[in-house]
Amino acid sequence: MDDHFKWAFGYCAARGYAQPVTANTPPALWFDAGKPDQTGRFILGNASGEAAAAAFAAVDAPHIYVDIAAPRDAILPYVPPHWQPRDPMWLMAARPDMPPARPTPDFTIELDEGADRFEAIARHADGALAARGVLGIHGTTAVYDQIVTEAQFGRRGLGSAIMAELGRCAVRRGATECLLVATSDGKALYERLGWTLRSDIVSAISPSA
Repeated sequence: MDDHFKWAFGYCAARGYAQPVTANTPPALWFDAGKPDQTGRFILGNASGEAAAAAFAAVDAPHIYVDIAAPRDAILPYVPPHWQPRDPMWLMAARPDMPPARPTPDFTIELDEGADRFEAIARHADGALAARGVLGIHGTTAVYDQIVTEAQFGRRGLGSAIMAELGRCAVRRGATECLLVATSDGKALYERLGWTLRSDIVSAISPSA
C-alpha cells in the first residue's frame, strides 16, 4: 500500500475518525472530518499533476482538503483559482524503536491507551500541561500526530520524551514502521530523532463558496 494511504488509516485512528474509504474519481481515499473548516479529505498518494487536477475538478463542496504525495512544483500549477494551498508538509518515516529521550525530572508523562489510539501527556510538577502527542495504529503501521509542546516548556526535551513514550507503545502493539506528516515547525525535531523524508505533501482546500 502507498505510504500516504497507510498514513491516512493511522491518522484516522489517531483522530478518532471513521476509517477511510475508497474513492473512484480519481483513485484515492476519502474520510469525513466533520469540522466546520474541514468537511472531509481526499488522499491521493503518489499522484501526477493531471491526477490532482482531476481530483480538484471532482470537488463540488466547500472546505474539502485534497492531499497529494508529490513535489510542490509538480502540483501547485494545477491548483484551481480560489483554492487555498496549505503550507509545505512532508511525509516522514522511522522505525518504531525511538532513541532514548533525555531525563525530564520536573515532568511526568501520563498515557491514555485505547484499542488503536494512544495519547501521551507530559505535565509539569505543578500540574500544568506541558506537551502531548497522539499515536494511531493500523495493522503494523503507527502514525504519530499532534506532537505539541507548550511554548513556556520548550527546549526541555519534552517533544523527544513524548515521541519515545509513544514509540514504546508502537513496539508493544507490533508496529514495524512509523509514519507522520510534518510541518516546518516539527521537521527538524523529527530529523534529529532519525526520521527520514519519504515525500513532499501538497495539500489544498476548496473555497468556502
